[in-house]
Amino acid sequence: MCKVGDIIVVEKYIDEGKTLSRHSFVILNDETGEIKGLDYDIVYNVISTFKGEEHKAKKLKYPGNFPIEPEDKNIANSKMNLEGYIKANQFYYFNKQKTKYVVIGNLRSDVFNALIEYIHNLEKIRDVTCNL
Repeated sequence: MCKVGDIIVVEKYIDEGKTLSRHSFVILNDETGEIKGLDYDIVYNVISTFKGEEHKAKKLKYPGNFPIEPEDKNIANSKMNLEGYIKANQFYYFNKQKTKYVVIGNLRSDVFNALIEYIHNLEKIRDVTCNL
């Protein structure tokens, strides 16, 4: 079972027509709803890691990327607890029953609250519904 603020790894998901595997997400919402006529019961943001200082500088230029440090997360596996960013301007809608995932930790509550505030200040959100 997962809850808001948890960090999960999804086995497979679709983005821009490509099937991708084993990627981490943070859960934004776990209430049922409907978008574009499709039912969902969970909304995620993608979490990505930096591949070096140049990559970090490039990715943080985008207004939708929210930086996170290892200490911002509670993750037992140190290999999964790296510096990175959350793609806060992209909401991925899923159906939990159709999604294979594992909970690996969570964001600290103060960091999660800062993320939500950051999202509220964004001008545009991309809704990704191809996983429903």
